[in-house]
Amino acid sequence: YKTAMTQGIGESFLAEKIKDWEDKIYESGYSLAYLPSPGIVKLRITSPFGNKDESAIDKLFKELEIQIPRYFFGYDSDTLASVIGEKLKCKNLTLGTVESCTSGKLASTITEVPGASKYYMGSLLTYSNQLKHKLAKVSNETIIKYGSVSEEVALEMAQGGRNELGVDICISTTGIAGPDGGSKEKPVGLVWIAIATPEKITSHRLQFSQHRGRNINMTTLSALNLLRIALNE
Repeated sequence: YKTAMTQGIGESFLAEKIKDWEDKIYESGYSLAYLPSPGIVKLRITSPFGNKDESAIDKLFKELEIQIPRYFFGYDSDTLASVIGEKLKCKNLTLGTVESCTSGKLASTITEVPGASKYYMGSLLTYSNQLKHKLAKVSNETIIKYGSVSEEVALEMAQGGRNELGVDICISTTGIAGPDGGSKEKPVGLVWIAIATPEKITSHRLQFSQHRGRNINMTTLSALNLLRIALNE
């Protein structure tokens, strides 16, 4: 068997998107298992015929890579952190983070990979508005006008972090992890992620659940996958 790793799409949406590909698996005499966990869905193809079908299964997975490049990120023991680490090393790029709602989880996940010091320079943990301004150089006017959980603040966090940390790429996260602190306009689970690169800066709005721990984990995984996508562009 072989297992593909996906992020950023739920099991039912993924199943609908790859229905024709899944039919080809069954027609070939193999089986497919969906193995979901928070933020990650694994797809495992199993052959009853042993290793002689390895190349055929590899070919099927190559088709999947082409079909869902936004969600597919690796195989078997690959993690998002290890995949982006290899990409950063290949491109000779450095990375930094500015975190609010993830509270250091993003930095911790990145540095779980041995040798991360070759590309990861560090993080600014800016949980308060005061430190967003002091460390990441987010303007007080932006915070007052738009609120700390906003596209505008996320963008300034990423750009400010890139400048202050002296890195090629910086990811910022700001959101309402919960279970309190939400409003009608900005509900619990609302997250903004921004990525500043030498070429451009992008922002991404995500909406998760009421569960604090899951929101932090999902934001971390989403930020890494968005960086992976940016590195592939």
